[in-house]
Amino acid sequence: MSRWLAVAVAVGASACPAVDVSLPTPLDRFYFPSAIAHLDNPGPDGGHGLLVVASTNFDKRFSGGSLIALNLDALPVPLPPFGATPSSPVAQLPALRSAATQPDGGAPDAVLIAPFAGQMAALSLGADRWRLFVPTRSERQRVHAVELTVGAGGALSLACFNSADRDCSTSATSLTAFEQTETALPRAPGAFGVGLRPRACGSPEDCGVGRFVCRQSRCVALPEGKPEEPAVDVLVTHITQADSPLGSAREQRGYLVKLQSESMQLTPDQFVNLGPGASHAVAVGGRWSYVSGRFLNPLANLVRLVDPAKGTVISSGLESVFRVSDSRGIALSSDERRVYLLGRSPDALMVASVEEPMGDQPRLQIVRGNPLPEGPSEIVVLARPGRSDLVVITCTGAGVLALYDDDVGDVVAQVPGVGVQPFGLAVDRRGSGARIYTTNFQDGRVAVIDVPDLEQPQSARLVAHLGRQQLCLIRASDPSCATDAGVP
Repeated sequence: MSRWLAVAVAVGASACPAVDVSLPTPLDRFYFPSAIAHLDNPGPDGGHGLLVVASTNFDKRFSGGSLIALNLDALPVPLPPFGATPSSPVAQLPALRSAATQPDGGAPDAVLIAPFAGQMAALSLGADRWRLFVPTRSERQRVHAVELTVGAGGALSLACFNSADRDCSTSATSLTAFEQTETALPRAPGAFGVGLRPRACGSPEDCGVGRFVCRQSRCVALPEGKPEEPAVDVLVTHITQADSPLGSAREQRGYLVKLQSESMQLTPDQFVNLGPGASHAVAVGGRWSYVSGRFLNPLANLVRLVDPAKGTVISSGLESVFRVSDSRGIALSSDERRVYLLGRSPDALMVASVEEPMGDQPRLQIVRGNPLPEGPSEIVVLARPGRSDLVVITCTGAGVLALYDDDVGDVVAQVPGVGVQPFGLAVDRRGSGARIYTTNFQDGRVAVIDVPDLEQPQSARLVAHLGRQQLCLIRASDPSCATDAGVP
């Protein structure tokens, strides 16, 4: 080939549009699942309810991540009845649903999202309707809003908020939209945690720009041509500090981002500056929101208290009492008199008392620190009438679920064998007991754990695994790994 022909070929090739050669995202399985939410069954009492799971596409094998919704009462193989004696071996339910696809090859109960989902929050919009919020820390650091509707016969439908596209990442809100300014601020790289805070009001004007009513001191949005819905603030954290200028590693800081659930539009004044230190998770109280800090070396804020309505930030000072290199999940007791915080290095549960949680200057004080199995990640609180809380914790490195009893002041039970790298948590309360769902990030399944009686947490037991097992992170050639978007 002559030199000029080679140049012409190269120029012609460079002029061709880029071709996406990635595999289509499978919608019939979980793939490195992280975030999870359980929703009460809108149908007859006694059902298992609904489950929504986010897949992260962690190894970038496919074109994106996914959000899959399941009616747990319509699985091809039913879940074990709650409280029944578990089978041996534990029940395995690999098929998520019967094949029900749309003409475009998608599924009505699944949509695409960006990779690397963090946590998930669900807002009830009324009978049989929810809006799900999922931050992702892939390119553009997006927060997805996805509508879930229950139709006739319990059929589920997922749709992107304000979009007819099946890929919700195209309409998601980017938390780095302002990084091309001179200061590259504000921005929130590493979008991860999410919490919902009801928007208080004395008049509709307190609720924001748009159509609202103020009902019982709570904002209610009146979308054009749609049913009314509660208006809440979507509080989002991010696990990587923002620097200024971009890429300089100087002027580092973290933010708590406050989006409006009814619009998901972003302006610079919706970033609450937390000062040095990234943020991991947020627990929403009656007035204050409690934000756990990431990357505390040499010393940053273990917990910061934020009043989103006023933008006030208070440092708890807990890092001067209990030293950990990093913190993870955070939760409040049912009466907001306790903060439960997970730390790494050492792996521990920190329990702090809260004085004057509705006052102008709440005070936190460490009550105890309890060692935990390796890699504590997510945490959820189960209230028990007349008793202190039962706290459920995923220990990702150890592969166990730990249960802490605040009456005893210690971990009273561990459930082994839940899977490889348990992470996200969702709870279905069942009278005096609870069914717990946890995503297994590395093996691609959801573990189902029953606690028949919360008064006896030692009764906790693994009853089932939902989804197809995959071990792609360990063995890329494992036959359980998905290589295409085929069906089971």
